[in-house]
Amino acid sequence: MPVELSPLDYLVFTLYMLVVVTIGFWVARREKTSSQSYFLAGRRLPWFAIGASLIASSISTEQFIGEVGFAYRYGLAVANWEWGVFPAMTVMILFFVPFYVRRQISTMPEWLEHRFGPSSRFAFAVITLLSYTFINLAGVLFAGGLALHTIFGVNLWYAIIALAIVAGAYTVAGGLASVVWTDVLQATLLLGAGLLVFLLGLHEVGGWEAMRGTGDRAHLMLSANHPVLPWTGILVGMASTNLWYYGTNQYINQRVLGARTEWHARAGIIFAGFLGIFLTLAVCFPGLIAYRLFPNLANPDQAYPKVVSHLVGPLGYGLRGLIFAGLIGAIMSTIDSLANSCSTILTIDFYKRLWKPSAGDREMVTVGRLTAVAVLAIGVLWTPVVGRWESLFGYFQECWFFMAVPIVVVFVSALLWPRSNNFSATATLLLCIPMALLPAVLKVLSWEINSFNLAGILLAPVIAFHIVTSYCRPALPAEVVDRWIWKPSMLFLLESDKAGRHPWYKNLVLWWSVVAAAYIVLYMIFW
Repeated sequence: MPVELSPLDYLVFTLYMLVVVTIGFWVARREKTSSQSYFLAGRRLPWFAIGASLIASSISTEQFIGEVGFAYRYGLAVANWEWGVFPAMTVMILFFVPFYVRRQISTMPEWLEHRFGPSSRFAFAVITLLSYTFINLAGVLFAGGLALHTIFGVNLWYAIIALAIVAGAYTVAGGLASVVWTDVLQATLLLGAGLLVFLLGLHEVGGWEAMRGTGDRAHLMLSANHPVLPWTGILVGMASTNLWYYGTNQYINQRVLGARTEWHARAGIIFAGFLGIFLTLAVCFPGLIAYRLFPNLANPDQAYPKVVSHLVGPLGYGLRGLIFAGLIGAIMSTIDSLANSCSTILTIDFYKRLWKPSAGDREMVTVGRLTAVAVLAIGVLWTPVVGRWESLFGYFQECWFFMAVPIVVVFVSALLWPRSNNFSATATLLLCIPMALLPAVLKVLSWEINSFNLAGILLAPVIAFHIVTSYCRPALPAEVVDRWIWKPSMLFLLESDKAGRHPWYKNLVLWWSVVAAAYIVLYMIFW
C-alpha cells in the first residue's frame, strides 16, 4: 500500500525536484566547457561545498532505507557505520590529501600509475567501474525505486528508470560542478528532514532511554560472538572499509580533488566529519524509533517510510512531502556522483590515456557525457539482481567489506612502503575479483560465518601476498618512489597555503580536535 499523501505533499515534493534540477542545469550553463571544469569543477570548490557534498554523496537509500532497517533489527551498534568513519577521515586528511591535491591528481587510478605503473592503474580503474556500476549504482537505483514504489505506489521499474533519467540529466549536462552544488541543497534537506523525524520520534517514544532500549540494542560495541555485528567486525570496518571509502574512493574523493586549495580540501573533510555526528541521528536512530513504534514489522526495510508516515503525516503543511523529497534527493545525490565518477574514469583513464592522448577539452566532455549515459543504462539493467538480497544494507556491506581489503593494502603500501611495486600492486588488486564473489559463494554454500570477521581474517593473508609478490620483481628506482612516498612534512600545509591572513578560526588543528573530542565523548557514553 502506498503512503497516504495530501495534495500539498505532492506539490512540495514536485517543487523540490524541480528546484534541484533547475540548480543543476543553471550551474551547467555557467561552467566553461573545459575538461577540468566538467570533471573537477575547475578546481574551485570551497570547503563547505566539499563537506556538504561528501555527506550527500555518502547517504542514499542504503542508509535511509537499508541502515534504518538494519538499526531496526540490531539497535545502536549500527551507528558505527556513521560515527566510526572519523578515523578514516583523519587518515585521508593527513596522508592522502597532500598527494592528491599537490600533485593535481584527477582520478585514483591515475595516482597508482604515478606511484607504480600502468597495469595497476588499469586494474584499479576496471575494478572501480565494475563495483560502482554493479554494486553501488545498481543498488542505489533499486533501493530508490523501491522507496518511490512504497511511498507513491509507482511501478518499481518505472521508478528506477525515472530516477536514472532525472539525476542523470543535470549530471550529464554540468559534470562535477552540477553534482556538488545540487548536493549542498540535498545535504541541507536530508539532514534537516532526518533530524525532524528523529526529534518527533524521540518525543513519541518517551525520551532517550526508551528509544535506546536495553541489552545489546543499547550499545555501540557488541560481544565478539554476536552473530551479525561483533565488535571485531566493527573494527575491521573502521580499518579497511571506511579507509577504502574515504581514502581511495573516486566518487567520494572527486570533490576533494576539485578543491580550491589544500586547506579547503582538509577543511571540507573536517566539516563532513562534524556533519556526520548529526547524520547518525537522521539515518540510524529512526530505526530504533521504529522498533518501539512498530515492533513486529515483517520487512525492516519498510521502517523509515512507516515512521515518516506516522510521525510527520499528522503535522500537515506538506512536511511529509518534504521529508520524502529529502529521501529521494539523497538517492539522486549518490546516483549523480557515481555517474560522474564513472564517466571521469572512463574518459581520463581509458579514452585519453589509451585511445586518444591528443583529445581536446570539447571531445573529452562529449565522451564524458556519453559514458555517463551508458553507465546509468547498465546500472538500470542490473537492478533485478540486487532484489535477491534479504537486506539492502547487507547487500552493500558484504560486497564492500571484502573488496576493501586488497584496495586498502595497496594504497597504504603505496604511501608508506618503498619496496612495493607495480607487479605486487596489480596482483593484489586483482584479488578484488574473488573477494567480490565471496558473499554469493557464502550464500550458495550456506556457510555460517560472520562476513565482517571473515574480512578481517583475510586481511593477514592479503598483506602477506602483497609482501611476497613485492619481492618477485625489482624495486622501483629510488628517485621515482621518493616523489610519491609519504613524508612527515606532509602533515603540514604548504607555505603557499599559509600565506596571507589566517585568523584562529581557520586553524584546522583546532576544528579537527573539536570534532574528534565529540566522537570520543559519544563512544564513551554509548560504549
